Amino acid sequence: MANLFWSNIKADPKRQYRFTLNIGNVPVWTVKTATKPKASINVIEQQFINHTFKYPGRLTWDPITVTLVDPVDPDLARTFMNALLKSGYQYPTNPNVRGSISKYKSVLEGLGSITLRMIDADGNPVEEWFLKNPWIADVDFGGTLGYDQDGMSELSLTIQYDWAEIGTSGPPA
Repeated sequence: MANLFWSNIKADPKRQYRFTLNIGNVPVWTVKTATKPKASINVIEQQFINHTFKYPGRLTWDPITVTLVDPVDPDLARTFMNALLKSGYQYPTNPNVRGSISKYKSVLEGLGSITLRMIDADGNPVEEWFLKNPWIADVDFGGTLGYDQDGMSELSLTIQYDWAEIGTSGPPA
């Protein structure tokens, strides 16, 4: 057994628990889980007599989901509510209010930049994802509360984006 598969020290696999997620000014230690970007390619079918031929269509990026612990300071519920307000949402307390959410405001003033980094044992990035034009598609401010629960209060976000770019520390296989 001279040359085992994982015996090369540089071939250390990426680990699911070694990551950081930067969402604007949100502290990285509040992030509990995050999904990585996912690309889907549409299938276009062309039928000819008794045959069906398939062709690749457009590529679309699926949203990511993030679960965060909601500390008292900073108050992430208020942080993400403020992001929605900066995106253009307005409380319906004034009947003359006519504004609404826009992509421009959501991207530039709502969340800010988002970077997902997988890191090695020394904290160095081994894979980086940069989400382009991210905005909040869904926010759950904490789900169900209960007197029989002793867990931490959590928030969950669904983040939509136009595309993602990847950066890694090494060459592709």
